Amino acid sequence: MRMKKRAVNIGIAGMGFYFPKATVDTMIIAKEDNIEDRVYENTGVKRIFKPSEKDTTAKMAYDSSIVAIKDAGIAADDIDMIIVNTFRNDYWHWSMSAWLKVQLGAPHAVTLEITGGCASHFYAVETAVDQIAGSDDINTVLVVCSEKLFGYGWPTFLSSGSQALIIQRECPQFRYLGFSHSNLIKYHENAYIPYGGTAEPFSNDTEWKGEGFIENVKVDTNLYFEHIKPIFFDRFKEITDQLMLDTGRNISEVKYMVTLTQQKNFESRILNHLGIPSVPCGREYKETLGHFSGADPYIILDQARKHGKIKKGDLILNFNIGGVTWNAALLEY
Repeated sequence: MRMKKRAVNIGIAGMGFYFPKATVDTMIIAKEDNIEDRVYENTGVKRIFKPSEKDTTAKMAYDSSIVAIKDAGIAADDIDMIIVNTFRNDYWHWSMSAWLKVQLGAPHAVTLEITGGCASHFYAVETAVDQIAGSDDINTVLVVCSEKLFGYGWPTFLSSGSQALIIQRECPQFRYLGFSHSNLIKYHENAYIPYGGTAEPFSNDTEWKGEGFIENVKVDTNLYFEHIKPIFFDRFKEITDQLMLDTGRNISEVKYMVTLTQQKNFESRILNHLGIPSVPCGREYKETLGHFSGADPYIILDQARKHGKIKKGDLILNFNIGGVTWNAALLEY
């Protein structure tokens, strides 16, 4: 898929994060869930954040937004649009973006919810960039990803917290140069929850396991191993090649890479497929983070910025995958 041409003066003016105070040793969870030692070691995650009862997705979203607004040096009144991405909202059919508009004091902001898993956060960010590029009236967009996913153990340990971005026109840092995608939607039956929609409404006979959602995901392992796994890492090269072609850049110019927190060797396998195995990728940060859905890359990017791992002018590859969709963005710091 060829990307749309965009202005290159749209970037991240501020970032804000909220993490629960309590953390848990993942070895405890591994023992409770009878996860094999080999599988546990492959996750590469030693601690994750455990939310308290007060750490609702909305409360965490608000806290991270306040930090992002301060980091950007703006007022809430300057926000023209609020986009919220969450998989587990506080209530069914409830608009957190509209709630944030009131709580933050952003009366001029239009609001939008983008729901789904990891990939939906990538699309929330791309939507923000598109809205600024395509409208004279939208200059500042708040994008929030807030998740309360603590405790699940495979293929990595899911954590909890919130991340907020202020994306702004004429921003001199973390400028978005382009986006690229590869979608294998024909294989969507690899994993999905079959109940609760119009195709299979809930009924008295619906079998629902536990209180979560992971236990109720229908997985076609044969489809995954036959059609998806053999080309899984090749897709990262495909979207990177397209991204470089569309932006007029070269893979050799990339100075840093960020992606989701997955297995221990996830980053190295991507970089090897791209032919740039020595590019740093922030894997040293993920050991005490866990997987926050699509917010992972920006948490790592913030850590890299704070620790001086990137410098002005560096090109940064941002990868995301969710379900059967591979996504890439190219940023210039």
